[in-house]
Amino acid sequence: QAVEQFGALVRDDPLDAPAVLQLALAEAAGGDLEVAQRWLQHAMELTPDDAAVHFHLGQTAYHRGLNDEALRHLERVRELAPDDADALYLLGFVLGDVGRHQEGLVAAQRAMQLNPSLGRAHANLSLERFDARSYERVREARAERGLTGTMGVVEERQLAHYNLGLAFRQKGYHKEALREYRLAMERGEDRRLVLQAMAEVHLICGESAAAVPLYDRLLAESPHSPKLWNERGIALHQEGRHVDATQSYLRAVAADDHYVLALNNLGVSHFHAGSWQQAFEAFRRALQIEPGFLKGRLNLALLLFRQNEHQLCLEAYRQVLRLSPEHAVAWNGVGLVLAHLRKFEDARNAFARAVESRADYAEAHYNLSFALSNIGDFAGSLRETKLALELDPYYTPQKFELAIDLEFEDPCLSVTPDLGGERREHSTEAFVFETDALETLFAELTPALPSPTGSGADSAYAAAAAAVVGGDYDRAHVAIRRAMSEGAPRDLGLVALGDTFMAQRAAGEALERYREARTLSPALGTAALGELRALLTLRRFGEAVAVARWVESWRGDDVDALVLAGAAYAGAEMDDDALSVLARARRLAPARADVLQAIGDVAHAMGDAVRAIESYRHAIALDEDLAACRVQLARLLQASGLGDDAERELVAALASVPGYAEAALALAALRRDAGRAADSVAVLVALLESDPYHLEGLASLGESLFLCDRRDDARFAFARILRFDADCAAALYFEGVLLAEAHAYDEALARWDRVIALEPAGGFARRARRDARTAQDLRRIFADRPRRELAHHGD
Repeated sequence: QAVEQFGALVRDDPLDAPAVLQLALAEAAGGDLEVAQRWLQHAMELTPDDAAVHFHLGQTAYHRGLNDEALRHLERVRELAPDDADALYLLGFVLGDVGRHQEGLVAAQRAMQLNPSLGRAHANLSLERFDARSYERVREARAERGLTGTMGVVEERQLAHYNLGLAFRQKGYHKEALREYRLAMERGEDRRLVLQAMAEVHLICGESAAAVPLYDRLLAESPHSPKLWNERGIALHQEGRHVDATQSYLRAVAADDHYVLALNNLGVSHFHAGSWQQAFEAFRRALQIEPGFLKGRLNLALLLFRQNEHQLCLEAYRQVLRLSPEHAVAWNGVGLVLAHLRKFEDARNAFARAVESRADYAEAHYNLSFALSNIGDFAGSLRETKLALELDPYYTPQKFELAIDLEFEDPCLSVTPDLGGERREHSTEAFVFETDALETLFAELTPALPSPTGSGADSAYAAAAAAVVGGDYDRAHVAIRRAMSEGAPRDLGLVALGDTFMAQRAAGEALERYREARTLSPALGTAALGELRALLTLRRFGEAVAVARWVESWRGDDVDALVLAGAAYAGAEMDDDALSVLARARRLAPARADVLQAIGDVAHAMGDAVRAIESYRHAIALDEDLAACRVQLARLLQASGLGDDAERELVAALASVPGYAEAALALAALRRDAGRAADSVAVLVALLESDPYHLEGLASLGESLFLCDRRDDARFAFARILRFDADCAAALYFEGVLLAEAHAYDEALARWDRVIALEPAGGFARRARRDARTAQDLRRIFADRPRRELAHHGD
């Protein structure tokens, strides 16, 4: 398309030099280098002193293998624009190819001085990733050994097998590289150079036992090389010989006290030796020397997390994200800290950022699953667990990373934080698990809780209740079990444990405790109320009815108990019983808005819209902040054709509870149905600002954008959803629509088939069936028309 457009411009004005140049570049991008070169020559005739034209002529000639011609044009660029870094960089390659290695090295060095990113953009040119001084030293040392070309390759006759091994290594063929290095040793090629290459390859392949003897031989000849001491330390570290590894790292630092890679690895080895403060100092010193050293910052953050220094840990991760905003490991670390602080919604967002940055990051998927479970999104939690299991069946915690200076690779050399085998002096022959003894041990290890005021059974569990209110559930569990072990009533302790599990949204665990308490004390009303709440949460309405009968007879004058009983009857579709018990609750508390809302819910379920609307309106009159009640009322009003009234209720619900997802989605759908899709966008954007990973909200926004003819924005929204949930029916349906619009009918039909399989009775499945029939007809029509006719008539 670019060739066609620029070609039209050139036909209109053959002397338009910029258009000629762009046409040449478009032809080159399309792979036709000969045509590109002809247009570039025409551009040079129009502007003979244009450095850009000469650069592209040189580049095209180089790719065609015409080194002499490329050299001529690039030398001309150096005359016209002496500081053109890209031209100097390419000139270095060309000079190297024609055998002028020293001149090529000088040109490449000048290019990287002008634009340092050129060196980082090509991994095979980056000798040292983190320390510029070490980079220069290593490069100079290699040059002294005869490696004068920009690619680190010397004359073929001097190091034939070494160079071939180097080529294999650059492609990742390490076994083949080792074979060539062994042949190089047999043929008498540069012994020291080949030994170092062999040691590095063994280290990369995890063959530490083979690497250590090679490093020992090299260090016997060069005992002051920080690079060799550091790599020897890594080999020992991976073998679990932490003390010996520490000594190697210390020798590296002694040889160069600014060698940040060795300082980083020294910090990791100190941690494994149990020296937290020394590890912190090593990481801190490395970062003082090289503030942009990301591995060091990540290791420091992990160290702080392991020491429960949460605020400092978050600051360390923030520094990583300032340097690399989409760093998946850093976002995962932030999520771990937030989850530890029980800020699960924020943790979910952090883990989602990690997954979005790196879709195959199994640990982040596992962690996201945990966060979603804690905020009640069990479907999302299951989805993320399945994804994680597909990527890696075992959960792997975040690890420390060792840093290494290699020319052709940047391997991930990680070690788990809990390595400590050398400190384990003996093993345990056998272990008998005794629950009571273990619970007593937990109690002994827990700091003393403040003594509650009061006396008796209630005061025994008061500290636990206070801990639950503060969100410290572990402390609550320990306090309850300690009180039980000290003689406090067991039935009340079980109820307290059930309440704690309910606060943690673990209704199944809570139900077991309540039922055990009722077994001990059948008349214990608090246990019955707890059991009823747990059953309602688990939606086990059939079992809840019997408990509701008991609660109703036990506390017939307790409004809260009657409301719970009404919910059980309603869930079991015993509508008359539900209305009867709720009517009794209303007589007891006529000003309780929640009772009226419950009556409205039952009437709604029975199909009595008039009574439901009346009850909801009475409830809202008593409590204007009942946002959920307003949403239910809005749905009934919309179904009755009162769209304006419904919209007012939804707007009021959002004013009462900003970010209320159910209200925002209902309002957006209402406005779309009324043909006002543009008015729904702002509502959904506000929802996503408060909850960036609300997938249903993102799908709704995508639909609104689609209806507003903002196809690219809609496509982006649906693609983002599918990165997290590949089975989202809404996203798949609209992806199919977008593909059909582009005449990609087979792909569109595949999307719609998936929608129908996922939700056969759903609204999107109904729309998919309709659109699929249309797409099949269009595919047949378009297939019958000649391709040339299509091109002539357009879409």
